[in-house]
Amino acid sequence: MAFDKQVTIPSDGTYKLSENIKKYTLGDLGFVTNPAGVHVLHRALEPEKALNNAIQLKISINRELTGFKISTVSAGDVVRVDIFKNKNADEIVTLYRFFMDELMTRGVLERVNND
Repeated sequence: MAFDKQVTIPSDGTYKLSENIKKYTLGDLGFVTNPAGVHVLHRALEPEKALNNAIQLKISINRELTGFKISTVSAGDVVRVDIFKNKNADEIVTLYRFFMDELMTRGVLERVNND
């Protein structure tokens, strides 16, 4: 799957990478660089469960910091999950928004206004 300049999350909004993104900030936030040079972040959206058993927010940013992917996936990174329609949506969406706000505050992502 290709990396995109903008990613739209249904029921949430559209995001793009900040022009101020820095590799060291990604490391500070917990991104891990894989052998292909892609920066990957996994965050559990169900804190009562271990990361491997929880619905996760997964963000991947390419080596050049020019494209990215965002998805919410089931345990084991098997299938995409629509967290906004989940039976525990209130808790999961609150945690999702917390992580997304942190990424915007730290200059990794920006929300795109679709006027």
